[in-house]
Amino acid sequence: MANKPVLIAAAVVLLLSIGSLAVAGAALGSVEEDFENISANDYLTDKSTSHQIKYVDDDGAGSAGFWILIEAEATDENDDGLVDECVDFEFTVMDGSEDVTEETSEVDCTRISTEQFDEEFPEKDYMAVAKICDTYDDSAEGFEDLESCSIGTVYTVQSTSSMMVFDTDAYYIEVLGELGDFLGELLGGSCFGIIGICCGVILLIVGLIMGGNQQPPVMMGGMPTGGMPGVAYQAPTGQMPQQMIQPPIGQPMNQQQVAPVAPVAEQPATSEQPTQQVWDNL
Repeated sequence: MANKPVLIAAAVVLLLSIGSLAVAGAALGSVEEDFENISANDYLTDKSTSHQIKYVDDDGAGSAGFWILIEAEATDENDDGLVDECVDFEFTVMDGSEDVTEETSEVDCTRISTEQFDEEFPEKDYMAVAKICDTYDDSAEGFEDLESCSIGTVYTVQSTSSMMVFDTDAYYIEVLGELGDFLGELLGGSCFGIIGICCGVILLIVGLIMGGNQQPPVMMGGMPTGGMPGVAYQAPTGQMPQQMIQPPIGQPMNQQQVAPVAPVAEQPATSEQPTQQVWDNL
């Protein structure tokens, strides 16, 4: 007989494991929708010749800063590997009345750099021309030249042509936060579900194999109902003693019926005459 407590425990573990896998499946199904809800346009300013940005670094790990974007078609007429529109673009970064462009910004007019936001703005000819207050070391080895910006300072970015400012740091924080939530739900739910199913199957097998608590058979003493008491047989002198036979329940026993314990040599029949008759013949 199966062990019911173990089977109940196995069923509970299996149900919880299936629920965890369902949570992981729901997270996997909604991940595309969650990332589509993050819009890069929410972190992009309108076109203007002047913008104000505030440098913050809440976690102290550095900031991805801001990128200046312009709308133009990339060309390289002199084949120097630099996008002409980026090279021709001019801007300044002001801290009050002080020009801090040199220490707070970096220009990168390579085609790879100017096209880095094509996926975020697929239908626009937006070109990244310069980054401001990028204090996060992407190389993680200290090889990158970082900009120097003061936390809490408001900088003014000015140009003679229209430009936009993209808050890269805030955008990536939301993307990475959503990614972390997704991985937490996926890995947490799937790992618990897989481990739980394995444990549940093991408990199920153990519960089916291992029997529950069974009552031991009760030995009742006394005479069986409807039976007759056993008859003891006294073996004659020179013969092996015989075992007393207990008759089956409900069946009378022939008093002459005995069960030998071991084979006994056949003895000549003895006379059943009374003792006093033997003395009379002397």
